[in-house]
Amino acid sequence: MAKEYFSDLNYTLANEDTRIEFELLPEGVERVFSIAGSGARCLPLIAKNPKYLDVIDMSVSQLYLCELRLQAMKTLSYEEYLFLMGYRGALQSGGDCGDDRETIFKKLKLSPEATRYWMDRVQGWRPKGFILLGRWESHFQKLGYLFRDVLKCDFSKFFAAQTLDEQVTIYEEEWPKVRWNSFIRIAASEYVFNKFLYKGHFSGKAEHKTEQRAPSQFIMEEFDRIFRTQLVRKNYFMQILFLGRIAYEEGLPLEAHQHIVEAVKKSKTEIRYLHGNLLEHLPRYPYNFVSLSDTISYLDQQDANQILQKLSAETPSGSQIVIRSFMRAPTEIDLRNWQELGDLNQWAQKKDGTGVYQFHIFKKI
Repeated sequence: MAKEYFSDLNYTLANEDTRIEFELLPEGVERVFSIAGSGARCLPLIAKNPKYLDVIDMSVSQLYLCELRLQAMKTLSYEEYLFLMGYRGALQSGGDCGDDRETIFKKLKLSPEATRYWMDRVQGWRPKGFILLGRWESHFQKLGYLFRDVLKCDFSKFFAAQTLDEQVTIYEEEWPKVRWNSFIRIAASEYVFNKFLYKGHFSGKAEHKTEQRAPSQFIMEEFDRIFRTQLVRKNYFMQILFLGRIAYEEGLPLEAHQHIVEAVKKSKTEIRYLHGNLLEHLPRYPYNFVSLSDTISYLDQQDANQILQKLSAETPSGSQIVIRSFMRAPTEIDLRNWQELGDLNQWAQKKDGTGVYQFHIFKKI
């Protein structure tokens, strides 16, 4: 795997819509395996009360962020949690003198290593929280800034729309199509992705991508679909990209919904943080549900095609695995004892709020 790419704090929110995994995960299964990422995608799964949740990442920084997120959900009030993470700029019950994230942070019961890690970086998260600190989030904020402030595009009216019909009408009449298409051809080029996001490991490189469309064409077409089929004020990813922040709370990701936070707080799920390569850890237990994010895009093609056979031979029938891919999908995946759920692939792609992934959902038979 591309270890260099996963060696720092890449994600602090998520560029993946966890509603897919959350709706697919049955209540009360025995054991779940998930790529950690920022924790915003995997931790809401605790609300479904699995007995065990194993989260893995090649970056210990991402695991420290998962630990912080979980302890914030478990320890803080809902309002404190939103404020600490950066979803709200002030506590609803805060005093006239303002609120202090560092004071709230010190309520958390973190490991000594995670505590040191975050206190060493307190100047970064104390002003505005954690959700927009990652390299991905910073990159997309910069893109949005260039589009709004340099190219002078005002997106506020698209997000102010109250109904999908209203939004589509505004989109068809006022979307800055020429400027958008010209901008995205540069911003979503192989060069920009490699230099600013993937450190040379972009899965959409011409020599090994499986998606026929260029990255820019893929994104333009998928974003067009989203603006025509989803109310974007309810989409946190679109808000961050086009507004630079989450301006409408109806667009909060699942981890910031109060019923999810309260369910996580009450859950007795036992969580393990695994630091290392998923191919080494995945076979060790018979998992009922596996969420692999888009890591398959970075595996060697042979490992990607054999990913289902990497799972424990004791994996029970009915277990599911959810895989995303961006520009590079498995070419000849080995389906022995597994069935691909094509209808769910289509459902997930239509529901997903980012519009940049293909889905590959499988069930053990």
